Amino acid sequence: MKYKVGDIIEYRTFGGELRKVKVEIKEEDVKNGRPGFDGTIIDMANKDNKILQDSVWGYDSQITRVIKSS
Repeated sequence: MKYKVGDIIEYRTFGGELRKVKVEIKEEDVKNGRPGFDGTIIDMANKDNKILQDSVWGYDSQITRVIKSS
């Protein structure tokens, strides 16, 4: 999946939850030698796309879609 820093992506956690995240860092080795991202959860229910304080990381393989390109 092609994405870049500043994009808003959706990814599926290992527990099955879908999260929307603003990508802060894109890494070749986010963990265990696999590419991924660090980001901040976005509250998409809020019309202003409020950024929450929860930081998360995930593997590129968990990304389901790019919601908004920066």
